[in-house]
Amino acid sequence: MVRIRRTGQQTDEVPGAVVRPSGERATLAWCLEVVRQVNGFHDAQVMGGAVLHLGMIAEMRTGEGKTLAVTLPAYLGALSGQPVHVVTANDYLTARDRDWMRPVYQFLGLSAGLLDTAPNPDRTARRAEYAADVVYGQWDQFGCDMIRDNLAWDPGEQVQRGLGLAIVDEADLILIDQMRHSALVSGSASEPAEGHQAAAEAVRGLRPGEHFTADRAAMTASLTDDGVTAVEDWFGIENLYDEAHGGLAHIVENAVKASALYQRDRDYLVSGEQIVIIDRVSGRPLKSRYSDGMHEALEAKEDLPVRPATQVIGTMLCRDYLRQYERLAGLTGTAASEAPVYRELYGLEVVTVPTGRPVITVDHADKLYRKRQAKLAAIASDAGKRAASGQPVLVGAMSDADADAVAELLGEAGISCELLSARNFDREAAVLADAGRPGAVTIVVKMAGRGVDIVLGGRSGTEREAVVDLGGLCVLGTERNSDRRTELHLRGRAGRQGDPGESLFYLSAEDEVVGQILKYTPKSMVLDGTTLGRLSRDLDKAQFRSAASRAQWYQTYAAFDDVLAQQQRVIYAERNAIVHQQDLRVHVAAVLDDVLAAEVRTALRAGSDALSLVARLTRLYPVAGASSIDSAMRRGGKDSAAGVLAASRRDIRQAYENREAQLGRDIMRKLERAALLSATDEAWREHLAAMSDLLSSAMIRAAGGAPSLPDYQREAAALYTGMTDQVRRTAVNQIFYAKIKLRPSGS
Repeated sequence: MVRIRRTGQQTDEVPGAVVRPSGERATLAWCLEVVRQVNGFHDAQVMGGAVLHLGMIAEMRTGEGKTLAVTLPAYLGALSGQPVHVVTANDYLTARDRDWMRPVYQFLGLSAGLLDTAPNPDRTARRAEYAADVVYGQWDQFGCDMIRDNLAWDPGEQVQRGLGLAIVDEADLILIDQMRHSALVSGSASEPAEGHQAAAEAVRGLRPGEHFTADRAAMTASLTDDGVTAVEDWFGIENLYDEAHGGLAHIVENAVKASALYQRDRDYLVSGEQIVIIDRVSGRPLKSRYSDGMHEALEAKEDLPVRPATQVIGTMLCRDYLRQYERLAGLTGTAASEAPVYRELYGLEVVTVPTGRPVITVDHADKLYRKRQAKLAAIASDAGKRAASGQPVLVGAMSDADADAVAELLGEAGISCELLSARNFDREAAVLADAGRPGAVTIVVKMAGRGVDIVLGGRSGTEREAVVDLGGLCVLGTERNSDRRTELHLRGRAGRQGDPGESLFYLSAEDEVVGQILKYTPKSMVLDGTTLGRLSRDLDKAQFRSAASRAQWYQTYAAFDDVLAQQQRVIYAERNAIVHQQDLRVHVAAVLDDVLAAEVRTALRAGSDALSLVARLTRLYPVAGASSIDSAMRRGGKDSAAGVLAASRRDIRQAYENREAQLGRDIMRKLERAALLSATDEAWREHLAAMSDLLSSAMIRAAGGAPSLPDYQREAAALYTGMTDQVRRTAVNQIFYAKIKLRPSGS
């Protein structure tokens, strides 16, 4: 028996079954009271929940209870019957948050589902998870399921039940950093790609600037004229782009990108004989493969066995997927600096939620060193001294190389530490759970530890007071980069829920951003261990300029991404109509008429005679009334075209009736559905590859400037029109000419 005190009402005893009060305000108040009694609640979480319910981005500091705040809008959304999806940053947080919050949902009479990260999940089990009132999962799992649903041939194969409310945890990571990441559904290519090893050898001696240009921000690289000549000489060919060489040019372009843009231990790991992708923001390994031959290019670069190429069957960008929800909201510890991006790209406003307790963290002035090695040595020394006094230390590194160097220096000094990177991400929760114990030294690479609180005194908290007396957790940063959110997230690891804490960043004149600022500063002015207020201010300004530049970059590329996104929405809507429509006879009749009319008009404009026209039409369907078409053409006159089209229409309709009489009504309906879906799927796969090539071409043609959106839109529209024409022609041909084995009657 549980006592629930509903605001403004009498106390009720609720034995098992939950009786919800009527009205949204009373329901929310009741939900708050339930959660307070089950899990505990404070005002910052109530405010965060309200911001989410209003469809905004809530900025809540680390440790303020974002996980619990999600239950408020999730509960209200689920009451309406709409699907509620809680989108999380990784598989650990997905399972943890669902398991933590499930008792709350169950007590409120709701169910909570969980999407696992299986590459090919069982559809029956998946459908059962989506049937839950609130579903937790990573965005790419939701996205891949949507793609599969839109590639299904039968409604019974689809698993999602709509896109109602999406609440995005770690919104900065998912809505911004991963906005151009794709959920991919791939299959084996028709033929394994060859030539990757040779291409890797051909580009190894190429020099940047002379043989190729590269743009890391846009992830584009292209050969110069001298580079093309060098590759042609290496292969002993006259024209790299000659069709006789097949897809060699594309393979070489990927080899150049692999060499110029992708760095081992930064963008990918080599694990055994496999390339493992590293997420550029979180530092976590990904289970997916790069598409369009890029993964094969990296395998060749690292002299690994090149696995068979894959072909993208379906793809969806993160931003496009999330914008399709009826309602979207998110929360994160760092949002205010990116408020314009949220507003422009998603139409979402940012609200900063005050902390439950005052923030008392001390952010020390940056310390500057001439050389990177001196900086890392100072970090190791500082960490060692603090650890010896009993203060826990968290070292935030931006690269595996810096993390390894600090760990090695600590080891030489006899100081034990934990190092968390993409190589051992599976230990993330266990390592961070004890990062706050006295004297602990923990090194994390990039954003490892998102969503995991570091509790002072360790996971048990028994030594909390001792750590508090020593100043709490100290965060030491190995550099300040151009991304302010990354820095704020790292600093925010200290000072959880009003705890004491410190942060201190170590810089060197060899750091990329610092080096640019100090380009004209005499080296004599850079003394190891000094603090330059001007440098810190300039770094702040550089970060704000970088944020503005990224916002412009996001908006520019979002406009390009929207072109394919809109095409995909149309093609998926048309495909879904075919899947869900029981009788396609009317739809097929319209397709037959469109294709026939296009063929007749094209032939007549070209001046074809009756014999040529019949030959063209025979490729579509078995022409029986050739004489009628010939007679219509002989009559001539201003209405000749209309007469020829009318005769052709009568003929194809009769051919259609004959085909249905031959196969029977049921088989004809199945054939129509199969012909339309298979033609759509094949053409769409080819279109995705063509659009990828078109976008790459647009970026290359821009030559460092802004690519032309109108040109891209025009060319993309032409590709889409050609693709839809191909779908209709192929479907008509299959309806009439597909070989169907009919069972003898009575068998």
